Amino acid sequence: MKGALDTALTYLSRRILSRYELVQRLTKKGFSEQEINSALERLLEWGYINDQEYARAYCLSKQANHSKKRISYDLKGRGIQEHIVEHVFEENYQPEQEIELCFKHAQKIWTEESRRWESSYQHKKSYEKIPREVFLKLKVGQKLMQKGYPQDMVQLIIERVLKM
Repeated sequence: MKGALDTALTYLSRRILSRYELVQRLTKKGFSEQEINSALERLLEWGYINDQEYARAYCLSKQANHSKKRISYDLKGRGIQEHIVEHVFEENYQPEQEIELCFKHAQKIWTEESRRWESSYQHKKSYEKIPREVFLKLKVGQKLMQKGYPQDMVQLIIERVLKM
């Protein structure tokens, strides 16, 4: 039977994992806390586990499509400590970048929802009293908020999209 260290190395050979994720997987495999701690010490010593690097790589890979809030939430869910998340954002995430990404998403959603309005919503009885622009603003706002953008940014971006 493989030991905790061998199992951990197998996991890490497939993809980078945070310390928390690795502990979760090893615990699920049935290894004792002592075996897991011993394996983690070795992996940390060798530099195979580094939550700072993990968070940086994750942020860089996701920042083109996800809001800062969403990335932060995902990293915390993967066991990355708050101070590491903040440090990574300071180094790698520009506020203007998030505004432009929100604008790009808003344009795309506006176009999609406009098509939906034309093809089906405007013909439904339940939507007949709702003006097209109000409907689109609501839909775009909801979807941007679901993506993790702050409400004040969403309002500004929707106004910007309307001016186009």
